[in-house]
Amino acid sequence: MPDERKVRAMIDLCRYENGEGREDVRIRRYYRADYMALQLIKSWIFTSIGYMLILALIVAGNLEYLLNNIDSFNLKVLGSWLLIGYILFVGIYLAIAYISSLVRYNRARRNVQEYLTKLRRLLRME
Repeated sequence: MPDERKVRAMIDLCRYENGEGREDVRIRRYYRADYMALQLIKSWIFTSIGYMLILALIVAGNLEYLLNNIDSFNLKVLGSWLLIGYILFVGIYLAIAYISSLVRYNRARRNVQEYLTKLRRLLRME
């Protein structure tokens, strides 16, 4: 007859493996620096696309005004403001993405370590 403690431990381990453990194990396959770099690159790409879309919406919303007053714009000042806005937008978003990715990686590391400890304990059960 199977030991009830072993069965409960196996069920708990199976729940973890089939639940949030899949994502944790996927994250733990990377070194921390590689995982963080990958997340920051993805965030930078999507943030840049988002910034361009926001600018396109602003231009589309004010197209008539922009076409009527295009001669009076100082393009150097406008370009510098757009660049400063882009740097601030991306910088703030990347800082948030860095913190979020770091927390996610550390949580995954802790969860996988706990899973491995429970697995070793299960193997020692008689």
